[in-house]
Amino acid sequence: MLSDAEYDELARVLLADIQALVPLTFPQGRPVSEPHIRLLATIMRRWLVDGDLKKLLTPLRQSALFEVQGNSQVRAYADRTRAFRYYLTAGIRAEGQQIRHIYETTLSAEAVDRSFVHEGHVRLPLKKFLAQPRLYFDGDWFSTEQILRFVANKLGGNHLDFDRTGEWAKLDAANAFMRYGGPDLADPPEGCEVYLILEPSSNEIIGGVHLEVIAAAAAFVQMEIDGVQLCTLRTERSFVGRLRKLLKRPRQIHMIERNED
Repeated sequence: MLSDAEYDELARVLLADIQALVPLTFPQGRPVSEPHIRLLATIMRRWLVDGDLKKLLTPLRQSALFEVQGNSQVRAYADRTRAFRYYLTAGIRAEGQQIRHIYETTLSAEAVDRSFVHEGHVRLPLKKFLAQPRLYFDGDWFSTEQILRFVANKLGGNHLDFDRTGEWAKLDAANAFMRYGGPDLADPPEGCEVYLILEPSSNEIIGGVHLEVIAAAAAFVQMEIDGVQLCTLRTERSFVGRLRKLLKRPRQIHMIERNED
């Protein structure tokens, strides 16, 4: 059990971490960088997975609430129909556009029941937030906790580990299947089958686990404890900015698929 001084210090570090994470998670006018994503995963692993946040909440007899993109409908649909090979929940913004429900299917667009796209955000307590399945590939779902551990433990957050056995091999394959950028390439990057250009201003190429870390970080910095949201983000746009957005043509996502001869 923590002493009063230890508890106060742990609370101070949490607030300091959240203040540091906000500009990394919501950078002004540029995408979240891959090194920052690894840093996000490392910090969130300590608080969420390793249990430091629970140490703060237990004496309060409270649970934090995290607002994330809901996906219960699409999970039920995917498990029932096997319509998808790949599905990513996301729920982030790229180039000012909301990015959510990214999937790959052999079905025609008309054959997919897309009613799940109307599912909104949900507020989950800590345990359910970590357990929420977020990424699907070849019959396997991967949770927020698995993704945070993977980025922190395998992709250079805390450790750069090249061992890919068990669940890590499956998650590594899911991350490699569809990549996101970044540079406008003639062919998908080596090792992936589908490449989506979400951030043309970026020169980086990242995977689905990186997008999910960003989504988790957005929920983490805005979590609610005992009815109080720790961080409230506001977007104020000037008249010129609003006008520019109004007159901007809708952006199309550029997808590159690998063709097998």
